[in-house]
Parts: sequence; C-alpha cells; structure tokens
Amino acid sequence: MRVDPAAAPPLSGHYPTGTAQARRTSRRRHVGQVWQYLIRISTVVGLIVLGTLLYNVINSVFGYILVQDTFSSDLLLMIQQDHVQLADSRSDAVQVALEDPHHIVLLSTELVPLVPKGMRSFGMALPANKAVLAVLVSQENEFLTAVGPGDLEMALLPEAQWSDLNSGFPAAPITISVVQDEDGVLNAWAKSTHQPALHSLSKEQLVTILEQNVSAGLMRRFEREQPFAQRSKSNVLDLVVARAIDPQIVDTFSLRDSLTRRDEIAALAQEHRADMVFKSWLTGKFLTSPQSSKAQLTGIRTAILGSLWVIAITIGFSVPLGIGAAIYLEEYSSRNRFERIIETNINNLAGVPSIIYGMLGLVIFVRALVAFTSGSLVGTVEAGDANGRTIISAGLTLGLLILPIIIINGQEAIRAVPHSLREASYGVGATKWQTTRHHVLPVALPGILTGAILAVSRALGETAPLVVIGAATFISVDPKGMFSKFTVLPIQIYQWTARPQVEFRNIAAAAILVLLAMLLVTNATAVFLRNRYGQQRI
Repeated sequence: MRVDPAAAPPLSGHYPTGTAQARRTSRRRHVGQVWQYLIRISTVVGLIVLGTLLYNVINSVFGYILVQDTFSSDLLLMIQQDHVQLADSRSDAVQVALEDPHHIVLLSTELVPLVPKGMRSFGMALPANKAVLAVLVSQENEFLTAVGPGDLEMALLPEAQWSDLNSGFPAAPITISVVQDEDGVLNAWAKSTHQPALHSLSKEQLVTILEQNVSAGLMRRFEREQPFAQRSKSNVLDLVVARAIDPQIVDTFSLRDSLTRRDEIAALAQEHRADMVFKSWLTGKFLTSPQSSKAQLTGIRTAILGSLWVIAITIGFSVPLGIGAAIYLEEYSSRNRFERIIETNINNLAGVPSIIYGMLGLVIFVRALVAFTSGSLVGTVEAGDANGRTIISAGLTLGLLILPIIIINGQEAIRAVPHSLREASYGVGATKWQTTRHHVLPVALPGILTGAILAVSRALGETAPLVVIGAATFISVDPKGMFSKFTVLPIQIYQWTARPQVEFRNIAAAAILVLLAMLLVTNATAVFLRNRYGQQRI
C-alpha cells in the first residue's frame, strides 16, 4: 500500500526541531557530563578506599618489635651446668642458701626489697654501672666480702671451688641458684659473660636442653611429629629458641612508627631491657608453620590447607551442577510456568545472606547427613564418634551458596550466543545436543568460566556459613582428608583480630595479604581463561 506523504504526520510533531532540538541536545550533553563526572568520582573514591586498606594492612605487617627472652641463650646454657640450678622462687633459693654457706643466690635487685633474715646481700654493677644484680649468701659465709663480674664468671666454671676465687677461701665446691626475673636483668648480665654460643652445641646437647626446659608431653608431641633422630640441628635449635628461651613480645610498632619514631623506640627498648628487632610478619615460616598460641610462632599452613580442601570440594560440587542447570534452563527448558517459577527462585537465592546457607548446611550436612559427612558411613570413624563438622560439610555448604550465581552467569553467557549460530547448525543436520556441545558452549565458555571462578572467589572469602557449621578457630593438625576437622583462612583472620594482644593483629594483617593474593590469583585466572577462549572464538 502506498502512503501519501501529505497524509504522514509531520516530523516536528515527534522530534524537536530548531531551538527545541538544540536545548534537548544541550540538556542531554549536560546530563552525560554529570554522569561522567560521577563515574570518575566514584572510581577515584574506590581507589582511595582500596589504597587505604592496603596501606593499613602493609603498615601492620612490617615494623619494630621489642622482644624480651625468658631465658637468653647465655642464661639457658648457664643453668644447664651441674652446679647451677634454676629456682622456682626467691624463698626456695634462700632456703637452700641458709642450709649451705657455700651456696650463692643470683637474682635481680628488684626481687630483693629487703635482705632475708640470715642472709647477706652484695650488689654488682653491670656494664652500665648500675647495681641491678643482687648476690645473696648465708651469714655463715663470713669469708665473702665483695662480688665482682670476674668472681661470678669464675664461679660459673665447671667444678668451681671457693679457693679458685681467692686462695684464702675454703676449698669447697660452689653451688649457685638463679632466680629468674621478668625485667631482663639476669639476661642482660648473662649476655656479658663469656659463655659458649648456643649454635656451637651439638644436636644431642640441644635435645638435652630442650628436655630439661619443656614438659614431657610436649617432647612426645615433637617426637610424634618428626623423630628427633631425623631432625636437623637447625630444626632442634629452632625448637630450643622457641620453647626453652621463650621470647616474649613486649610491644609492637607499625611501619610508620618504626620509620618516624626509631629513637623513641630504641629508648623504650633500653628501658625494658629488650631487643629491638625489625619484624616482617609475612615470611616463609609463617606460611609453613601450624597455628600456635604464641604470635611469634604461629603460622597459617593448617588454614591454607583447609581452604584448599574446602574450595576443591566446592568447585567439584557446584561448577558442574551449575553449568548443567544453566544449559538445561536455556537450551532444553520448555519455559512453562513451573520452570519460570524455578528460574525466579534461583534469581532470589543469589541474594540470600550467606549465614542462611550456613544454617541450611548445619541442618542438612552436619546433622541430617552426619553418617556421610563424618565418614562413619565409609568406616573412617566409629559411629559413636561421628561429627559432621568436617571439610565435606563446609565444601557442600559453600557449593550451595555459589550455585545460584554460577547458574545465572551461565545462563547469561549462553543467552548471549547468537541464535543464527544455532540455526546454521540445525540447517546442516546437527542435533540439539550436537549444536549445544560443539557450537553454543565453546562460544559461551569464556563467560561461563569467568562467572564460575568469580563465584569461587566469593566462597574463598566467606566466613559466616563456616562459623555456623562449626569450623575450628584453633587447630594445629593438618587436614588429612574430606572427613577431617578444619579451619580456613578467613576464620583464622577473624580469630586473630578478636585477640586482645596487638601482635595477633599484625599476623592477621599478614594473613590478609595471603588471602588477597589467593583472590588475585583466582581473578587473574578468570581473566586469562576469558581472553584465551575469546581469542579462539575469533
């Protein structure tokens, strides 16, 4: 049918012309500029927030710490000698000295506000010419009139006698009690004596020192983890330093304070008689050590292994199921009312809070399916000891959490494939599955994999569902399988940030960097796969 141009409505009735067109164009240009500025501002704000986060984390990972040893290596070697013993308290040492006039008690002057009855006290100046070390002997010891550093070094020699100090003294053996303090006085004095270095001892001697300064139960645990016959000398030396010397952190400082207040920190270290050490909390040992109750000894090996186990189960459960569901809904669904309801519910489930999935996992996997998730069904544990708070429960719970996200992303990627590609495949005689398998999926694969990996990244950082199903906050045993008790890196970070000691916040910051690195790797993998399969499409 021919349309009469005269009968057609004028364009001016639908589109502005002249001045109105100019005003509309100008207004749209201004609106576009406003949105452009808003987008730029939001990007800058996002970068500032991200930069602030990274600054705070890095600022806590590095910095000076003040370390005060319970025993310095010199003092530890000193009290291993036969005639030198460590006293539990001042009263115990004084009692021994009252019964033996040839016995010496060494302790800090802060522990001697009053000289005990029946005892005599001598003060000895340290290199700083400050009398801080007290020497107590019985009043029955009438021949000792003064004590100097040289006298004590002579008394510390094996099989030392009083006559070695002075020919007029009796030829009687010297015995010594050391009363350990908390102000580092004895450690400071021991460092000034001429003692052999701890690293110069043999492995057998180091094992002996360890046996004398830790409990029998701890020694048995060390032996179970790795027999001492198979341990290297450096490994045993690390145990001695960590367990026998037992360094205590007096204070920690951020990287900013370490750079701007170094002199003040040094003065504080001298006041506390502590060592000032520049510490990086993120080290190789931090990555390979199990969790410990002491910040300077703890690590994240157990948490990393737990995270890898949980994510492996999550991927194995949710990714194939999610991709399969997306293919069915897009390619095989009849689009009836029931399936539309299912698809609507999937979209709603993607926005459900993660803690709800934790409650679902607690009811289904931890309790209802405890025979399976605890391993009792396959005989890994006794039925009476069955506990469903295991790795497989965590993996399945997180799998449910990200399943709707994977399905939705998969649908969008498949929906983006042009229908002309399907029609061309049908035109040459391909079946529905052949078309989906060889034409639709290869084109949609970059989007599907990107969505799946980003969903897995979300699962890697989740904490709330795992707290609900009972992930451990403290565990030092590596997971051996899917039925093991576990912890993960986000829960480890949460537990450390809740501790009152400042040093645990430092190791939490170090763990955050590790978690960010893991998330960066997964996101980079998504970008790589998208680009790789995108190039294959071209």
